[in-house]
Amino acid sequence: MSNPEEMLVQLINSINKLSTLVQNVNDAISKLSTQITQLETKMAGFSNVENQVSEVGLKLGEIPGIRDMISNLNSKIDGLGSVAAAPPAKAKSKKQSAPPAAVVAEAAPTEYTSPALAEEDAGAGVSAEADAAFDAVSKKFKHITQMINPTSSCGNIGKMLEELRDEVEIQVGMSPMLYELNSWVQRVSKMPEADILLPEVHSELVVKLDDWLTRVTKAIHLKYQNG
Repeated sequence: MSNPEEMLVQLINSINKLSTLVQNVNDAISKLSTQITQLETKMAGFSNVENQVSEVGLKLGEIPGIRDMISNLNSKIDGLGSVAAAPPAKAKSKKQSAPPAAVVAEAAPTEYTSPALAEEDAGAGVSAEADAAFDAVSKKFKHITQMINPTSSCGNIGKMLEELRDEVEIQVGMSPMLYELNSWVQRVSKMPEADILLPEVHSELVVKLDDWLTRVTKAIHLKYQNG
């Protein structure tokens, strides 16, 4: 048997070896724990990336019509591919003669005719009374159209409009146009007699005179045709 000293030395050596093994195990566990921590950190990063990708996907899905736009784009790309794959169309034979060009007859220029003159021509077959009424009214319109100019005084214009109103009332009778004409008489009568019409008012009155003559011509024809 070994003496007690040898046994004690062996025991101490065994304890030292065991202590070293324990230390190695602890170091290995520490390294493994560090690696696990690093792995968890990387996994957390991957998870954040995945969440960000999901959020981007959701935001893209929220854009109005984004899916339809992508679908339409894909359809157009497919259509372009089919067109490129299609064989070129055969050129038409040059032997076919072109159809003769149609000869378009140039229309003869038509002279401008004012509505009043057109109505006068249309009324050529109306009775003599209608012709006399139209002649009297048209003379009044012609006179006032020639006399009214940008320098005419409001007093003179008012008197001429009153004469025109009276003549229309005699030849046509009551009509919507007569009410308009009478409103212009009242409008001009409120202006100082020595003043002249404003340029825009003068232009408006000239247009009105042409419109009134057209309407009076129609009214006279209707009056005597129905009478």
